[in-house]
Amino acid sequence: MQVYLDESGSIVNGLVAKASESVPYFVLAALVLREDHSIKRCMKDIRRKKIKKKYKQTSELKFHDSDDLIKRRVLECIGRTNNDIGYAILYNSKIQHEVEPQLIYNEICRQLIYEIINNYGLSGQVEVIIDKSLYGAHRTAFDAHMADRSGMIVPVSLGEIKVTHVDSKSCPYIQAVDFIAGAINRKYRDDDDCYYQKIQHKIALSLDFKPD
Repeated sequence: MQVYLDESGSIVNGLVAKASESVPYFVLAALVLREDHSIKRCMKDIRRKKIKKKYKQTSELKFHDSDDLIKRRVLECIGRTNNDIGYAILYNSKIQHEVEPQLIYNEICRQLIYEIINNYGLSGQVEVIIDKSLYGAHRTAFDAHMADRSGMIVPVSLGEIKVTHVDSKSCPYIQAVDFIAGAINRKYRDDDDCYYQKIQHKIALSLDFKPD
């Protein structure tokens, strides 16, 4: 099975009061792929419709750069596909010790993926696909952390956790999960679920991440 990850918001130490108030939440969203072509069609069809020229010319559609019409169309289309959504939310105010944000990010990804694995009782290889934003030692550490099963209960038939880093500009699935993450974050941050409602029925699991 393939699982696509993307995030919305930033990880900010809660000890820095003003920073955590301005960025209260970090959301990691997952698109659990059940069918392939529907998401591709969603992102492609949006560009074919009558939309502003800048959206037709941009290399990729992103939630925070899109207007209300694009957001609604993308999320409504995702909501009609036979795919599932999972997400983890971190309340930055709950981070009460000094820790590198990258380490928290790695652990949120790991916990959400293993939550998905257990929820579906997955066997065989699970491929985790994320945007190509990590390089060198950071990428190596992330990949190793995802493969670390210590402290996790997993199905005995689970195979390799394969991590693939892709360019979001050429990956409609990463673009789709960017919209999902943005809609979920807006629900929490602004108490506004107008976009969240479009995908709510596809959410199979959620995780309230609590930093150690």
